[in-house]
Amino acid sequence: MAPLTAAPPAQADEFDWFADLFDSSAWLAAGPADAGAFDWTSMIDQWFYDPIHASMEAWINSDFGSMVNGWINTAAGQYLIGDGIDGTAENPDGGNGGLWFGDGGNGWDSTEAGVAGGAGGNAAGWFGDGGAGGDGGAGANGGDGGAGGIWMGNGGAGGNGGIALDPAVAGGNGGDGGNASGWFFGNGGIGGNGADGLAGAAGTFANGGDGNGIAGGYGGNGGAGGRSSFMFGNGGNGGNAGAGGKGGDGATGTVDHVDGGNGGWSWGGGAGGAAGGRGSSIYTSPMYGHVGQLGNGGDGGDAGNGGDAYQDVNGHYLGNGGSGSDGGIAGNGNVGGNGGLGGHGGNGLNGGAGGWGGNGGQSAGNNTGGAGGNAGAGGDATAGTGGNGGWGGWGAPSQDGAGGAGGNGGAGGNGATGDNTVKTIGGDGGGGGMGGSSQTGVGGASGDSGDGGAGTYAGGNGGDSFFGAGSGATGGAGGRGGNGGDSTGWDDGTGTIWSHGGNGGSGSSGGGSYAGDAAAGGSGGNGGAGATGPGVISVGGNGGSGGAGGTAYGGGNAGTGGVGGNGGSGTASGGNGGTGGSGGAGMVLLGGSGSGGTAGDGGAGGTGGDSGGVMMPANNPYGTGPSHAGDGGDGGMGGTGTVGVGGEGGSGGTGGSALGSVDAGNGGNGGVGGTGYTGAPATNPAHAPGGNGHDGGVAGNGGQGGAGGSAVDGNGGNGGAGGKGGTGGAGSRGGNGGTDAEGNTLPGGNGGDGGTGGNGAAGGAGGTSTSGTSGAHGAAGAAGAGGAGGVAGTGTPPGQPGTDGGSGQPG
Repeated sequence: MAPLTAAPPAQADEFDWFADLFDSSAWLAAGPADAGAFDWTSMIDQWFYDPIHASMEAWINSDFGSMVNGWINTAAGQYLIGDGIDGTAENPDGGNGGLWFGDGGNGWDSTEAGVAGGAGGNAAGWFGDGGAGGDGGAGANGGDGGAGGIWMGNGGAGGNGGIALDPAVAGGNGGDGGNASGWFFGNGGIGGNGADGLAGAAGTFANGGDGNGIAGGYGGNGGAGGRSSFMFGNGGNGGNAGAGGKGGDGATGTVDHVDGGNGGWSWGGGAGGAAGGRGSSIYTSPMYGHVGQLGNGGDGGDAGNGGDAYQDVNGHYLGNGGSGSDGGIAGNGNVGGNGGLGGHGGNGLNGGAGGWGGNGGQSAGNNTGGAGGNAGAGGDATAGTGGNGGWGGWGAPSQDGAGGAGGNGGAGGNGATGDNTVKTIGGDGGGGGMGGSSQTGVGGASGDSGDGGAGTYAGGNGGDSFFGAGSGATGGAGGRGGNGGDSTGWDDGTGTIWSHGGNGGSGSSGGGSYAGDAAAGGSGGNGGAGATGPGVISVGGNGGSGGAGGTAYGGGNAGTGGVGGNGGSGTASGGNGGTGGSGGAGMVLLGGSGSGGTAGDGGAGGTGGDSGGVMMPANNPYGTGPSHAGDGGDGGMGGTGTVGVGGEGGSGGTGGSALGSVDAGNGGNGGVGGTGYTGAPATNPAHAPGGNGHDGGVAGNGGQGGAGGSAVDGNGGNGGAGGKGGTGGAGSRGGNGGTDAEGNTLPGGNGGDGGTGGNGAAGGAGGTSTSGTSGAHGAAGAAGAGGAGGVAGTGTPPGQPGTDGGSGQPG
């Protein structure tokens, strides 16, 4: 029986294939790779199996071989030698190879939507490769690869999934690679690739449409790799996943539908195919082969943007902008996909909100985790409020590579500022996404938060970075808080112009570390500035708080706290400075080891905003009290030390200055020093003297108080109080003595000494005033108390109690 494949060109000698089996040069000829880098599986594949397989195929496809094979198969009454036929539309699966030797036929590549590709045929005999699976039709899965021969042979590759014709249908999944069923040698087949999701169509209001964009389709999953043979061979690699389809944009408003349509989201990317395993639990050495590699995850698709509102012939918006949608979540894999971008909000009377970024996909091995998608910005407003920015997607973790970075938050949309008689407010910025963690690599950085938009009446607030950076061997950097939007001033029609800057957002915490140093917290965003000029009554926005420093778990240095944001200036009142972030703790996990690391220092407080000396009316629309310059932010608390010295408190921020008869801002208080660590427990052996207790740690010093701001006719600001020194760590109790062989009690251990308390810091200087009263000097920080000495252990004789630690010096 002859195969249904085309024969190769005629050869000079039909028996060359037979001679090649006994020609060592055909086996031992160097391949394209460096022979010194081969493992046993590679050498058997290139020098033994491949030459034999090539010779077998040459015989099967030769004219003389076809004649002989046909006679043998006819005489035996069954198919002993030959390749399986390829699949067709009528019979999609490939045929099996001969019962002695021969490859399986390939599966049919589907040409029909929704119909899967055919499976590859098996190499049913002793020797041969499985057939490849066919590709799927539109939106359908690829066929699975066929199995290899029972002594030697490779599994067939899985077919690829088909791209869907409708975004409501996911892209086809890749077919699984065939197993290498052989006892001696065979590699598993690779999995087929998943298809990308189809992009969604743009929204429309025609024919009764709602104007919203259509969601982008799911990406297909990659097929699993096939299993290796029992002795020699590698597992097949998993197939790569398809990306998510992009969401469609919202339609622009019409005269009948003045609001813009919303953007469509993306359903996200598929997951990478599973790695093919080894076919034996006995031959486990790498010399026999390796497991396959996980396929890559698909990227999450980008979201659609919101549509703009309808504009009349004069270019004026008559409706609101549509909202942007959320980016797709990426699939996990060997290399995780990146999250999709959030859609931008549309422009209108009120701006549409920006969409959230999609989360990244988790990665394996040393590969970097997928990054979170950046969020969409809010749309601009012409007569109302700008759209809020979306939140950034989360970065994904990785086993040993770097964690994925978090996506940035979207900026708030701007309110129109060209005409100060139109009351507009800026949109709020979105928060940054969390960074991904890593077991042994660098943690992913947290995304930065978006800035608030500008407006006439008020600026938008900056985004808060609530989600921290990823932890790892070294921590990822904390993201900054968004800056508050500026306010250009709104004329209320009576000659008064009102203005309020937006508040700054808080920074995120730095990532912790398990071996190296932890990261600093992100800085707080600055408050937005109020308008200036004749008739303007404005208030500056407050600064955002700094993020906490990351904790060092393995004896490294902990992260410092983030700096607080500065307050914005106003003609009436300045905004307060933001509080500094707390320093991270320095510690060692239970059962771990480490020394020499320090706790993180607290972050400095932000500077208060200045006042231009304009008096604030009691019935103002913002509900604020009398005019004042902004106070400086308090310094952050020093981190607690469990290894090394406690962190120092952050310095207080300087108070804002004031003109006219307005009082200046007070300086911020200094942060309290970090507490010293408690001594580690002593040993209590059963048949030995008790162990000595360990000394408590030294506490951190307090932070200096901030200086008060200066004034002209008003009072100068008071200086901030100096931070109190931290309390020293207590010494641990001495261990109790055990007994000797005769039952006598052995000596007890000595108690550990208490740690020294931290020094208090000086208070800030009071602010001066040209004609008013100068501010008072800030109070000095109190000295930190020393830690208590540890109790002596019992025994004969008992141990000595530890000495109490000395107090620090006052500021």
